Amino acid sequence: MMLSLYQLFFILTNILFCTALSDTNVSGPVLRIVGGHEISITDAPFIASLQRKSGFTVVHICGAIIVTKRYLLTAGHCITFSGRRKKKRSIGKNKYELGRSNDYVIRYGSSDVKRGYFKLIKKFFVHPDFNPSFLFNDFGAIALANDLEFDKKTQPAKLPDGNATETAAELQKMSETRTVCNAYGWGISTARSYNFLQVVSLHLTKADTCRTILAKRSLGIMDEDVQLCTLEEWEKKDACQGDSGGPLSCNGVIWGIVSWGEGCARPGNPAVFARVDVARRWLEEDVYHRSLDRSTQHDFSIYSPKNITILILNVCFILFLTDYLSK
Repeated sequence: MMLSLYQLFFILTNILFCTALSDTNVSGPVLRIVGGHEISITDAPFIASLQRKSGFTVVHICGAIIVTKRYLLTAGHCITFSGRRKKKRSIGKNKYELGRSNDYVIRYGSSDVKRGYFKLIKKFFVHPDFNPSFLFNDFGAIALANDLEFDKKTQPAKLPDGNATETAAELQKMSETRTVCNAYGWGISTARSYNFLQVVSLHLTKADTCRTILAKRSLGIMDEDVQLCTLEEWEKKDACQGDSGGPLSCNGVIWGIVSWGEGCARPGNPAVFARVDVARRWLEEDVYHRSLDRSTQHDFSIYSPKNITILILNVCFILFLTDYLSK
């Protein structure tokens, strides 16, 4: 009887430990791609999922864009917190708290948000002019603890090339012609939950049109120097909160980072994206030159106090069982 009880103990503790290492994801109460359809990760190998640790699991919170083997782009608001919090980092009147990189991981290489590979995060960066109130300069960068390995399911995104004048002119031309772009993300629509990567087609719109609609409907403001807009006048199609940080691709180039909008898939309401051409220059002129030498403790799930306790209990059980059977 004694042996059976310890066998049961062994099984239960190992179940707990295996659960700690599993890929299981807990869906958050956010809304994401609306009016899109499912695609394979090979159709968008430049996207990754930023996931936050939650007990024994990790939870998808935002999209991210693979830029190099070591760096990814996301929205600044995906890796910061605003409100009444301690230890805020202040930029002028804009106060926010930067998330702890130890609390997050990157998952990539799969269209299923519950699968793929993990990478630990070394450091977060936020644009120095990030404004959490209006989401101007909504740029965040993620430095990984070690490099990605590129294959057909994991590839760097193609970013806009050229100086500020050249990329602004190209974006204006695409906006005037209402270029069709694709937004990508893992989603929950108001009708159905999704674990698999979704894409939705959206039309660029001119900055003047976007500003006018936002002002008329008292929805907010946009700055065309750092933002761009899409607009669906009749169809219920959109990216939404859980897609923040994900890519907007136009003509095979990533031009936007999902940033904000009033409601989701409301015809006539613009969706606002952070401009990737601006983000690219910030990466090249600032982020890539920052030191990553600062020590960062990567306490992924296996190293949590609870899991260490389970491991110790297992070791104690094995020692006890060995002694018991030897008698």
